[in-house]
Amino acid sequence: MVHVARDKRATLISIGVTAFLAIIKYVAGVLSGSIALVADAIHSLTDVISSIAVFIGLEISDRKPTEEFPYGFYKAENIVSLFLALAIFYAGYEIILTSVGEFAEAEDLKNIQFAIAAALTSLILALLLSSYKLKVGREENSPSLIADGKHTRADTYASAAVLAGILGNYAGIHFLDPAAGILVTGFIFRSGYEILKGSIKVLLDASIDYESLNRIRELTSETPGVRKICALNARGSGKFIFIEMAIETNLRDLKKAHQLSDKIENVIKSEIKNVDRVLIHIEPEAREFIRYAVPCTENNGVGSAVSWHFGEAEYFCIFDMRTRDGELTDMRFLKNPFAMLEKRKGLRVAELLVAGDVDKLITKESIAQKSAFYVLEDAYVDFEETDFDTVGEIIEGMMVDVENAREDVAG
Repeated sequence: MVHVARDKRATLISIGVTAFLAIIKYVAGVLSGSIALVADAIHSLTDVISSIAVFIGLEISDRKPTEEFPYGFYKAENIVSLFLALAIFYAGYEIILTSVGEFAEAEDLKNIQFAIAAALTSLILALLLSSYKLKVGREENSPSLIADGKHTRADTYASAAVLAGILGNYAGIHFLDPAAGILVTGFIFRSGYEILKGSIKVLLDASIDYESLNRIRELTSETPGVRKICALNARGSGKFIFIEMAIETNLRDLKKAHQLSDKIENVIKSEIKNVDRVLIHIEPEAREFIRYAVPCTENNGVGSAVSWHFGEAEYFCIFDMRTRDGELTDMRFLKNPFAMLEKRKGLRVAELLVAGDVDKLITKESIAQKSAFYVLEDAYVDFEETDFDTVGEIIEGMMVDVENAREDVAG
């Protein structure tokens, strides 16, 4: 059995139903003498042609990218939507001509029951069909199918006007048919304008809607390792979205930076539908200081002893060192609220340090392959084991390293 995508299946159903309605309305119009029904049948015929064009557009847009067209053929849908909008304008023009003509040529209709049944059937089926196409088009994010659904919804106004005109003729009020036709033309032109505007915006690479763009910004900002979003742009192409952004990160390791890029892309694609590509430019963060954390047995300033145990440490010394010259800019002690837990204390401490924006953890105890290790690694917190016994010795060792690095550069 051949599998047909939902958007294409909806288009094929639309072609079949609309062709059936065109035949019924044309036969009823000829037998009853209703100019409005004949015009509506011709209008439905243009819908069949439009739906065939939509199906062709979907077929073209599904083609894989080539060397000549590396970004694919997604915009074929929007091109079809553009011509579809012009078809709506033309349909509105035809309705105006028919309605104006009826003012002067109105007369009693024949076989009026058949005409009413045809107009009522057309109205109900057009309404159901438009709802179906709009639902599938929005779920599949297909602009041409949404446009076709709006077109069919506009047709329900025309069908309602035709039905009102026939009922008016039956009641002896002949002017209701042309009056309703002119009234509904305004709605048809409005629908065409919205489709035309949407198609042109995509073809000119306009930004996607504010809500989706803001959600992308939130998802990126919430990803550990992202310090700042420098630039964010997203555009639609057919039913797909292309995203470009530049971010700042404190990561210096290229492998970790690449992992961060993949993580951002996966998070966005899991939350935002039909994202085709996410291009991320990563810039190193120009940081004023680096934040360190050291597990301690006491709160005694630089003389505090380094704890041999990560999760059971009584305190954590948190201090910031200026990147420019290695000077200590801030120091504070954080009491470990999880030291007495029986289980998962290391994990909870790791989460606490991540929340405090710690960049590097210095310990005597190796935490490799423990639960805390994975939490810190996932947040891109660096690790270092030390042989020093106090916080002061650790800081002094760091300052010596900075001074040696300066001398190497000067030399």
